[in-house]
Amino acid sequence: MTYIAFLRAINVTNRRIRMADLRDLYETLGYRDVDTHLATGNVIFEASSPPLPVDLEDSFYDRFGFVSDVFLRSNAEIQDLVNDVPWNGEGDVVEVSFLEEAPDLGAVRALEATAVAPEELAVVRRETFFLRGLGRGVQTIHKESTAMKILDMRMTRRGMATVVGLQERYLLPRG
Repeated sequence: MTYIAFLRAINVTNRRIRMADLRDLYETLGYRDVDTHLATGNVIFEASSPPLPVDLEDSFYDRFGFVSDVFLRSNAEIQDLVNDVPWNGEGDVVEVSFLEEAPDLGAVRALEATAVAPEELAVVRRETFFLRGLGRGVQTIHKESTAMKILDMRMTRRGMATVVGLQERYLLPRG
C-alpha cells in the first residue's frame, strides 16, 4: 500500500536536510518505491503495513539529530481528504493541517469559532481545512499555533495544491 509521511518543520531555520538523505532513510528502514515531493518533508513510500509514526520520528531523530513530527496518511485517506474539501470555489486558496487524531467535538467547535471572515476553518476527521479568504501572499488572521493550542495536539500544514499534486503524481491509478 502507498503511504505519505508529512513531516513537520523541515527545511526551515536550522532544520535543513537534503531530500536524497530523507529518501535514503526510508529506504534503509525497508520501505519500497520511496520518493519525496518538494523540499518540505513529504515522503511517499510503499509498505505492506502502516508504520507507526513514532518509529519514523525516532529513526529521523537518530539520523538527523532533531525532532520532526510525522503525520502518516494512506492512499485511501488522501483520496477521502481531497474529496472532502469544504470549499471548491474558483481561486480559493485552501490549506490543510494534518492532525495526530480526530479531535473531540468541543475542541472542533472552539477552533471553528476562531475563524474571522473572510477566512474559514473546518475540521473533517483528522484534518483541519483553512480557507485563506484574502488569497495567497496576504497575512492571515488564523495561526497554526492557535489551532495546536485549542486542539491540544501537534499538526503540520500543507497547501491543498501540494496535496493534490501528490495525489495526481503518486496516488491516482496510471492508465
